[in-house]
Amino acid sequence: MCEVDRIKELFLFDIIVAIAKIKYVASKFEDGEDLKYDFLHWDSIIREFEIVGEAMNYCIKFNLFENERDKRRVVDFRNILIHKYFGIDADAVLNIAKKNLDWLEEIIYKRISKIEPDLKEELKIEMIEENKNLEFVIKALEKIK
Repeated sequence: MCEVDRIKELFLFDIIVAIAKIKYVASKFEDGEDLKYDFLHWDSIIREFEIVGEAMNYCIKFNLFENERDKRRVVDFRNILIHKYFGIDADAVLNIAKKNLDWLEEIIYKRISKIEPDLKEELKIEMIEENKNLEFVIKALEKIK
């Protein structure tokens, strides 16, 4: 459970960071089985997908998605992650990581763009500082306008 005093818009930033990490790790692999048997990278991707799912759950809870179509797609994606965790094979995980996150990323960037400018900038700076050693994450955060 999240802390009550956490700024709800941070969950959107959590998703951007997690997607950047997933894409970075996935880019190192061509085969799902190779990924699965590299437990550090496999666990890393699975953990970041868990973060995406949990952060999306809070975004939905806090009504951060205005568009019902976007909200439905996010819920469906979250449900796949949560309920089919053991049923998803390694190739499916790698495929999702490499090819099926752009639409979600686009929805999240669009929603972040609607945050009050001062708050958005404050959260962006905070997340950049928190991830200052991860250049690929900083690049993803710098896309926020």
